[in-house]
Amino acid sequence: MLKSLILPRTLILASLLAGLPPSGLPADPDADLREKRPPHERLIEQIESERLAFQRDLASREAACLKRFFSSRCLDEIRTEHLKRMREFDLRREAELQALRDIDAEIRARNRSRRTEKKSESGSQ
Repeated sequence: MLKSLILPRTLILASLLAGLPPSGLPADPDADLREKRPPHERLIEQIESERLAFQRDLASREAACLKRFFSSRCLDEIRTEHLKRMREFDLRREAELQALRDIDAEIRARNRSRRTEKKSESGSQ
């Protein structure tokens, strides 16, 4: 019983000393970049939820405008506000998507450089 407990612990210790995660798989060299993705993804989700909340609010305001006898001015104000806010939501979302694309591009660049290093190492031997 004691020997079976010691062996896995020694394997875990050896893998940690070798820089491998406890699972025995090599560590992800792009983990630092992959950690940068979730905040941007959460912001995109937040922007979308804000957009939906704004659209719900706008629909209720539009319904209130339509109950008026003279509703054209009220509807025009709602349309201009809708266009302005949708543009703001789109710009914020595009900025976050661009940040995600930049992270992905950096990961691809690192992978390319690793492949060229491997080719040069295997070619020089």
